Amino acid sequence: MKCARFCLIGFALIIMVRAGAPLVSAEEVERVRWDISSVPCLGPGGTYPCTLIPQGSATAFAADCSLNLGCSFITMTGSGTFQVPRNGASARRVTGGGTWQVSASCAQIPFPPPGPPAPDCVGGVISQGTFVVTELLHWQKSEPLELAACEPSECLTTDQIGNLKQATGGLAILRVAYSDGTTGVVTLACNGLPDPPQVAEGITATKGVKLSNFAVPGINVPPLPADFKTSEVLVPVLFWFAGPDIYPVEFHVE
Repeated sequence: MKCARFCLIGFALIIMVRAGAPLVSAEEVERVRWDISSVPCLGPGGTYPCTLIPQGSATAFAADCSLNLGCSFITMTGSGTFQVPRNGASARRVTGGGTWQVSASCAQIPFPPPGPPAPDCVGGVISQGTFVVTELLHWQKSEPLELAACEPSECLTTDQIGNLKQATGGLAILRVAYSDGTTGVVTLACNGLPDPPQVAEGITATKGVKLSNFAVPGINVPPLPADFKTSEVLVPVLFWFAGPDIYPVEFHVE
C-alpha cells in the first residue's frame, strides 16, 4: 500500500513536470540550410550579376603553410540542414555531410608571405573520404544577402540553391564524423552584403591526420636529439586559415 502511494505521487510529479515544460512548436524552430557553394560574379571586376550555385568546394590551410615547410590543406564539399529553437533551447536536429580531402603542396604556397618550394617536401593527396554532421554546436545569424534598398537591375543575383529572400550571412559550428574514424569540428562562415570585413567567409576544420613527426634544426625549439627517429603518427590538425575561395558558404533561413 505504501509503495502504491509513493508510485502514484511519483507519477503525478512526472505529469506535472511534463505539463510545465515549454513546448517548441514548428513555428518556433528556425530551419537553416547550409551549402558549400560557388558564387561566380560575371560583371566587371567581379561585380553583379552573380549566381549562387550549390555543390562547390572550400579550402582551409594548416600552420605549416606559414613556415615555408610545405603547405597542408583540407578541401571540403557538402550541404545539410539544422534546426534551432528560436527560444534558445538545446534541442537541435542536423542532417547532411559531404567529402573531405587532405593534401600537401610543395610549390609556391597560397599563404602570405609566399615562399620558395619547401625542402624535403612530399606533396599530393594525404587522405580523403566523406563526413557526416552529428551535432550543431553554435549558430548565429548575420546580415541578409539580399537588400531591399538594392534595385534588382543593380544587384542582379540568381539563387540556384533556394529562395534568395532567405539567404543570409552567419556562422555555424558543426561537430562531424569522418569516414576514417576520426571526429572534428567544422566552422562555416558567410559574410552578408552589409557585414563588416571582420565577419569571415569560408571554412575552418579540425581533423586527425596521419603525418610523420618532425625533427628539423631551427624548427624544433629546443632542438631534438640528432638521432631522433621519426615515425608516422595520428596528430590533431587545425586547418585554421580560410582559403581564397569566393563566397564558398551560403545559408538559407526559413
